[in-house]
Amino acid sequence: MKRVTRVTLFALLMLAAAVAAWQGISLLSGAGQALAPVTGQYYVGASWMAPAAPIPSPIPTAALTPRPTAAATIAPPPAPLPAATPSPAPAAASDDAAAQPAPTPDPFLVEVALAHGIDPAGDYVIVNQNAQRMTIVQQGRVLRILPISTGDPDRGWYTPAWSGRIGEFWGTFTANGASADEAWYLFQAGGSILIHSSPYTLALDGSKLYQGVDELGVFPASRGCIRIAPDDAAWFSAWGPYDTPIVVLPWDGGSGREG
Repeated sequence: MKRVTRVTLFALLMLAAAVAAWQGISLLSGAGQALAPVTGQYYVGASWMAPAAPIPSPIPTAALTPRPTAAATIAPPPAPLPAATPSPAPAAASDDAAAQPAPTPDPFLVEVALAHGIDPAGDYVIVNQNAQRMTIVQQGRVLRILPISTGDPDRGWYTPAWSGRIGEFWGTFTANGASADEAWYLFQAGGSILIHSSPYTLALDGSKLYQGVDELGVFPASRGCIRIAPDDAAWFSAWGPYDTPIVVLPWDGGSGREG
């Protein structure tokens, strides 16, 4: 019995020695693993190195305290700017010829006025038969130039040259089967020489049928009076020509018909 015990003890000692020897060889060879069973090509067991530091518990996250939001401050609306004073708009150019400075008479008209004792800086009227124009001057400035028609020399009717002052207002008159309006008396020359509107006859409906309107400013066609357009005749009367100096220049016997 003792023999068996000794043999068993010896065997255990030999086994312990063998295990110790194998452990030493593994450590010296640097295999990197302690004695552990091998399964396939991979070690199963814990590494011989120091165990990894335990994973620290997550740092407790502080409770997020919401940042206090500043109370919104409503800025007062800016004070309204003072209303700008609008710049005066530039005066619009007027189409009315009367709004423009009136031109001065040309030297010829001034010479005619002086030759007949008329103050060129005053009011006067000059009838130019060759041009078939009548120029109205007011305070030395040309106020208006009107197309006219004087005595037709081809039919033996002439408007004589003359200077003087415009006479009384005759208004409407009738002669030789026609009427005329806005008549102003000038002088006598085998009959009364007047300034008046184009002559007309009356239609059945009472409307006026004017004669010779297309001849105004073109060629002489009257019986000796100075004809002007109906609208111009009304303007002339409104201007008030009574007692204004006037010069009627002579027809030169040439071709004033081209106007």
